This record gives sequence, C-alpha cells and structure tokens, in this order.
Amino acid sequence: MSPSDHPFHLWIATDATRTVAALAPLKVSGAPVKNEWGSITSLRAVPVPQNSPNVVGIIVLATLVVLGAFGLSLNGAPFLVVFILAALVLGLGLAATVSNTPLAQVVAPDQTAFPELHHTLEKVEEREEFFGLLGLAERAGVALPAVQKVIDPAEGGQLLAQVLWEAADVLGRRQQLRPQVVRQQHQPRRIASPNSHAANLLAKQREKARALWDQIEAELSRIQTALELAALAAENAAHDPAALDAVREAYRELAEVYGERF
Repeated sequence: MSPSDHPFHLWIATDATRTVAALAPLKVSGAPVKNEWGSITSLRAVPVPQNSPNVVGIIVLATLVVLGAFGLSLNGAPFLVVFILAALVLGLGLAATVSNTPLAQVVAPDQTAFPELHHTLEKVEEREEFFGLLGLAERAGVALPAVQKVIDPAEGGQLLAQVLWEAADVLGRRQQLRPQVVRQQHQPRRIASPNSHAANLLAKQREKARALWDQIEAELSRIQTALELAALAAENAAHDPAALDAVREAYRELAEVYGERF
C-alpha cells in the first residue's frame, strides 16, 4: 500500500541543509525536536555544537608519546619501529581528540520508491518562506478548538496540512525556476537586430520564465493571505464573535486553494 492511501497526514523534517515535506513518514537522525498537531508531524534537527580542539589533551598525549618513545629507545628498540609506533599513536589520539559529532540529517525512507510524495526545499529563500507559512498554519491550528462552531477542528487541521503540502509544491517550483530568473537579471542586455529570429525566441523564453515566476508568486501570496486570515480571525474570535465569519471565509479560501490543484 502506498503511503498516500492512508488518511492525509503531512510530515515535515528539517536539518541544516534541507527541508522535506512528505506524505510518507520522515525521520531525523539523532534526537530531533518533534512537534505534532492536527494532521502534521514536524521534526527539526537539533544543532550539534562543534567541539573545539582539546588543547590540554593534545599536550598530554604528545608528552606521553614522547616519553613512551624515549623509553622504547632506552630498551634498544629500533629507531624506525619507535618512530612508526609514535606516529600511529599520535595520529589516532589526535583524531579522537578533535573529532566532531556528525550533523543530524533528514532521512526519507520512501523517497526513492515514492518521489511524488516528497518535496525537498534546499534554497534559503524557499525554506524561510515555508517556515513562515508553517508558523501561520500552526497559529491557526492551535486556535481551532475555539472556533469549532464554524469549522470542525479535525477537518480544519487536515485542511491546513493539505495547504502546506500545496505550498511546498509551489515553493519547489519556484526553487527550480530561481536560477533561470536570476541569470536573466544579471545577463547584459545587448541590442540585437530586431529581425533576428534568435533574439525574438530569447525574448519569448524570458517572458515565459517571468510569467511563470509571477504566477508562482501570486499562488504563494494567496496561500499566505488565507493562512494569515485563518490564524488572526481565529485568535480574534475569542473576544469578537463577528470574527467567526472571517474564519469561515478563510477556510473556504484554503479549501479552494487545495481543491483547484487536487
């Protein structure tokens, strides 16, 4: 059975270099920070402090190696043997002294078998924007019990997860398009012959890339607006009953965002 055959649940895992959103279980090596709410499980790698070299340990080790080598020499051991043993012990000791704990990493066991169920964000811009949307969704999710008159908390939590999945897809497309748009912005605009077929084709391709970028930005803006409205209206509903209408509208918009694609 494919992971997507189960009830909708979004897994999000983040390490120092990438963020993965998936409809299949994810892991993070080590002991990650785990946050579960609604239909979302979020895992974040805990930064591991890099160990600075233990200067005292290195000095003690070097002293012991020198004393050991001196003792072997006094007992008549060949110089070459003493040198090799001293170098070996010193090398192993230094490696153990300055070694660092490996960084925690996202583990996606099903990504090879089900790549369509995974979106990977590696660029700083896309990751930061996704974290911002995740924060808005979590605010809205926490406030769901207070607005259950207009939206069932379970359904609302699932809808928030679905829209975040859509956001990860949109950000993935922007991440893929970004290098092309950046190159266009930095390429010199030389004047070509107005009748040049190549120049006309280049202009059309640039226009298509820019149109795709603008479309993606519009989709992200729509998602952000709906999530922000869902969060703010639900928070205001505690002291303003009129905000319930805004909550209803926000989740209607979120349903349309997800429904138009899926």
